[in-house]
Amino acid sequence: MSEHPKRIALFARQPVSGQVKTRLSPALPPDLACQLYAAMLEDTLEVVRLARADTRTVFWAEVPQEGRAPQGFFWHAQKGADLGARMTDAFDTLLVGGAHAVVVGSDCPGLTPALLEHALDALDRSDLVLGPASDGGYWLVGLARPAPALFTGMEWSTATVFTETVARATGLGLSVETLPVRDDLDTPDDLARIVTAVALGHEDGVGPKLLAALRAMKLLPG
Repeated sequence: MSEHPKRIALFARQPVSGQVKTRLSPALPPDLACQLYAAMLEDTLEVVRLARADTRTVFWAEVPQEGRAPQGFFWHAQKGADLGARMTDAFDTLLVGGAHAVVVGSDCPGLTPALLEHALDALDRSDLVLGPASDGGYWLVGLARPAPALFTGMEWSTATVFTETVARATGLGLSVETLPVRDDLDTPDDLARIVTAVALGHEDGVGPKLLAALRAMKLLPG
């Protein structure tokens, strides 16, 4: 049994039309893109709730108006000029006390409690765990110890983020473990892929709120 506290964090935005999932437009109007994001956020929160961990935290891109965390979560505002600075700040908070921590986004339909638990277990034997995405980024990053140089000066939202992160980790002497490839839902192509997979009977990788939202939009039967 690990002697290190296990912590899961979620990077998220408030579901506001026109401010989330903008890359889905014009295939989807902003209101529908927002509804999809809100559904994925609810699914992700539930997955994180179900995973075994000592603490769960949401790092909001903006402070929620109500000033409250979802049930079972702590919350912080993201701090930093770019994603790298915000990740560094988040891990500075999460790794206090010798903890192991993983951070995920709120738009990976294939996320499961088992994947999160596997990532946390991996940190008992590796310094860094990454969940690669097919677009060249990653859907999860976890650390067993601070490594701010991992995120500084990175060119984000490119097809080389995952490979660059692994190369940096190697240069820093960090041991790395990778998880299965998963995809975020960011673009119309991503949406079409998910709709096609569900239509062919592969619903296991899609959360219930997202399925319900797709059906409400008539993108799926039922």
